Amino acid sequence: MKNKYAILKQIIDLYEEYEQDEVQLSLLDFSHWMSKKLNEEPELDQQVKSEKYPGQHKPKSPVFKQFNEKARFLEAVSRIARYHEFYTRKALKDLVINNRLEFLFLQTVKLMAKAKKTDLISVYNLEYTTGMDTIRRLINNGLLDEVQDESDKRAKLLALTPKGEEILAQSTKSILEENTMFFAAISDNKWKKILPVLEELDDFHGSIYKNHSNKPFAELANLMDSLKYLYK
Repeated sequence: MKNKYAILKQIIDLYEEYEQDEVQLSLLDFSHWMSKKLNEEPELDQQVKSEKYPGQHKPKSPVFKQFNEKARFLEAVSRIARYHEFYTRKALKDLVINNRLEFLFLQTVKLMAKAKKTDLISVYNLEYTTGMDTIRRLINNGLLDEVQDESDKRAKLLALTPKGEEILAQSTKSILEENTMFFAAISDNKWKKILPVLEELDDFHGSIYKNHSNKPFAELANLMDSLKYLYK
């Protein structure tokens, strides 16, 4: 019975933090705030779960370890991406931008000098609405600006603002620290051996994703079967 009301206490603690962060308070806004908080710090939820059954025996091996090798590989890649996103949010927590995608957009515009919105979205294989929402946030926060395309007066390009340059410099330092931390327990000799395989998979599926995304699964499977001999 000791932990019966642990989750209620945690909600109260979170509401106190919400009161300090927000000026206008409402139950709906609190629920959105708490949902965002748990997405950024999933360990808060894990803490309650781990206390719920303190005497429960934990399995020695995660269930996905029982999958076949290909499924395990894909699951590992997905989980690693989530860990990277989690650490990145932590690293960027005190900056105007707070996720990996916003950082990547700023970095890419910097590298390209100026960029079309559609090109920026295409680079990272994003859904159009996801990419536009991210661009809109960066513009609203004064980090990106829309400028006239000198070669096409009807079009506008994205460019970094002075504030965007400053935030990118600050966030780059944090991201480099996150990258170093992420690989701290793995030798360069190990992870660099994996990189060519991942890049080959990325090139192969990236081309299919961009050029044949409207096809049904059966057609995609047949297409891959016909192309696989080029990658042996």
